[in-house]
Formats: sequence, C-alpha cells, structure tokens
Amino acid sequence: LKRIADLHPSNLRYLFYLVTPSETTFANVAEVPDYMDTMSSWMLLLIVISLFVDRKNYPFNDTATSVLSGQLYLLFKLSGSIFSAAIYSAVYEKVHLVDLDIYNPWVWFLAFLAQDLAYYLGHRAMHEFGIFWAFHEMHHSSEYFNLATAVRKSPFLEHFVGVFNLFQAFVIPPQLYVPHKHLNFIYQYWIHNEYLPSLGPLEYVLCTPSNHRVHHGRNPYCIDRNFGGVLIIWDRLFGTYAEEREDEKIAYGLVHNVNTFSLIWTQISSFSYFLRTKCHMKDENGREYFPGFWNKLFSIFAPVGYFPGMKTRRFLFWKHLADNTEGIPEVDHSQPKYDPPTSFREKAYIFFQGFLLMIVYLEMERKRMTMGCIDFWLQTALFLCISQSFGYYLDNHPYAVAYDWCKNVLILVYLLLRPFSLALLLISLTSSLLLTYFQWKDYSNTRKC
Repeated sequence: LKRIADLHPSNLRYLFYLVTPSETTFANVAEVPDYMDTMSSWMLLLIVISLFVDRKNYPFNDTATSVLSGQLYLLFKLSGSIFSAAIYSAVYEKVHLVDLDIYNPWVWFLAFLAQDLAYYLGHRAMHEFGIFWAFHEMHHSSEYFNLATAVRKSPFLEHFVGVFNLFQAFVIPPQLYVPHKHLNFIYQYWIHNEYLPSLGPLEYVLCTPSNHRVHHGRNPYCIDRNFGGVLIIWDRLFGTYAEEREDEKIAYGLVHNVNTFSLIWTQISSFSYFLRTKCHMKDENGREYFPGFWNKLFSIFAPVGYFPGMKTRRFLFWKHLADNTEGIPEVDHSQPKYDPPTSFREKAYIFFQGFLLMIVYLEMERKRMTMGCIDFWLQTALFLCISQSFGYYLDNHPYAVAYDWCKNVLILVYLLLRPFSLALLLISLTSSLLLTYFQWKDYSNTRKC
C-alpha cells in the first residue's frame, strides 16, 4: 500500500527540486522523510514503461543490469543511511562554528548550495583522483544514456562522497543536510535522457539533460566535464564546463568498455585495474611505467589516465591531467554496442525472477531495523548471487544454467539454517521448476531432430 501511495502524482515534483523551505525543514533528523525511498517507486515505474515504449534506447540486458545495480546501491544505503546521518550529527556537534536558525529560508538556501558544492567536489574527485574512480565507474559503464542509467550506481559510492559531505558540518545543521542530500540525488534522475534538447538560459545555471549528456560521453571533449548535481555554476566557476556540440554525436560509456552484464565484475573491474593492472603495465620496450614500490603506489592515486610524461595540475588535495583529452581515442561510431543474443525465453525468465527479487528487496527494506546484521549481509550476498545469474544469461555464458542451479542450492541451504523468507523460497523453487522444464523441452526437441 505504501508503494502505491508513493506513486501519487504530487510526488513527481521532487524530481525537479520543486519544494519549499517550510515543507522540507524539520525539528530533528528523525523526522526527515526518506525522499529517495518515496521516489524509488516512480523511478522504477518510469523505467519499466520506457522499457516497453522505447526498446531501442532501453535494451533489456542493459536496463536490467542498471536496475539491479540500483537495488544493490539502495540495499547498502539501507545499511548506512541512518549510520551516515548519525555520523554527520556527531561531527556537527563537535565542529560546527555557528548555530544557524534552521527555519530561516536563507539558511535553507545556504544548505542547498553547500550540498551541491559538496557533491560537485566529491563527484569531481571520483573522476580525477586515481582509484576513487572505481567507486563511480559503474555509473558510467552503460553504453546508453537513459533513466535506467541514472540508477546504475556503485554500492561503494556513498563511502567516498560522504567524506566531502562532512565538510558541511562546520556550518550546516543535520536537519537541513539530510533532506538536501536526498533531493540533490533525486534531481539527477530526470537529467539522464536524450529526448530534451538544450533548455536555453537554464543551461547557464542548472544541470540539464544537455550538459549531463556531455558528462556521460566518451568523446575526447566530454572527458571529465560537467560534474554538477543540480547547479552547473560550479563547473563554470572551476573551469570544468563543456557545452554539448550539435555537430558531434556523443558516444556513451567508458573509454574502454567492460563488455559484460556481470553485476559483480562491472562493480569491481576498475579496482582490479588500479590494484593489479596499471601498476604493472610496460612500454613497448618492456620497461615498467611505474617501477618500484613507491611508483606503483603513486600510480594508484595518480589521475585516472596518467602515465609518465603527462602534465598534471593540482586541485584541492589531488591532481588532475592538465589536458583532459590526452590519451583519449576518437570515437568510432561504427563499432557496435555490446549486445550478446538473448532468447525471449531467457528474457521472460529473468523478468519473472527479477520481479521476485524485487519482493526480496522490499522484504529486506521492511525488516531492516529488526533484521540481524548476519542475516542482512547473507541475504545481500544472495541478492548478488541471483543478480549474477541474470548477468550470465545476458552475457550468453556457457555455464549460466549450471551457475543458476548452484544459486538455487545456496538459497535452500540458507533457508534451512537461517530465518525463513517466502520470497527467497519462491525464487529457488520457481527457478528450479522452470530450469527443469526448459532442459526437458530442449532434450525433447533434440531427440526429435
């Protein structure tokens, strides 16, 4: 019933930050509504509608991966949102320099600016500050730019951005920090679309679909540009703004795409690159770019595309490339997007199992405050296993069915040893029955041939 109530049309205004100071100011943090939870119903509904209406720009495999990563992100937020607010409140009590009137509209507006600036700085740092790109790469891994891409998040994202949010604690009360943090995140959802053109004068002030398309592009001029969340003024102020070019089609995704729908690998591939690959890379003469321990350590925190000989500049406490286009190849638009063949039967199976997995997520959300820590993390691990099984099918992996059977066994073992979950039982049983039916049917068809 709550999810149905969340779909009230009046809630759509949160997508555009159309709120008043009085309705988003609360006496204490505990009274602040979970705006992100409220809007998650609208976000999912709009994605599902788009999946059927605009199949070309919402391919099933890419959209499913984005939605699953969004759910995983929210699961980690469930475990940390209250903890995060508690940390901010504790830091604020220790370090705040002034006691501002939370009911003053100007203080509300100051909190809005502070949160947006904090987001800009954290977002920029993730793009430029070495291994911290791994906290954000998942969001850019889609070769499409749509509403589903907006929810394609890394569960580790908040662990880094939260550091920049804490700087607000010198001035901004927690009662204003929390709602602005939620609303800033929600606003960014609708600007992930290719339909809306330039919005004229608004482009000078706000983050819009046009300037955010540039941010997600892998064209050389798009790299490390337009980091703003709600306001684009920070990019204009700090020299990271780039306008969308009408004469150059934008290609989305990573400079070197991961080419997989594996939820686990898309989340950790960049960590592997920085910790295992980059520090051991060699030039054409077989000499390491980063010889010795200290050079290897430097490579982990150096700008993402940095190699010896490239010029860098300092911004706050990190360095970025002086020329953000250096080393970036021109886009080859003739290169096809990663799209392994998936049968209708497999898509229907994933859609049905994904619906049951949504019930698992909602059940975990409902019981989060009473669920034990061990059960929460075990169920989160099962959520990952189930999502990974979808990725194997979407990648057309030869061991997809075998992995699926292993997943079903793991779920049953969990249910035998830990508290009962009807949703998990349904996933395991229906999956086992459907797999048995599919294999029997395939065997029958083979015998007929």
